[in-house]
Amino acid sequence: MGFTPQQVNAMSMWQFMAAIEGYVKAHSGEDEKMSDREADDLFEWLKSKE
Repeated sequence: MGFTPQQVNAMSMWQFMAAIEGYVKAHSGEDEKMSDREADDLFEWLKSKE
């Protein structure tokens, strides 16, 4: 996504998840949306990294 590790560390979880959502929307087709399961898995993975 282009963020440095320092920028990611400075972000809140909300800011980072909004960035991910925007990145996915910009780089996928209109019909390709992250499933709820994928979003949950990603969120759990991110929480485990804190």
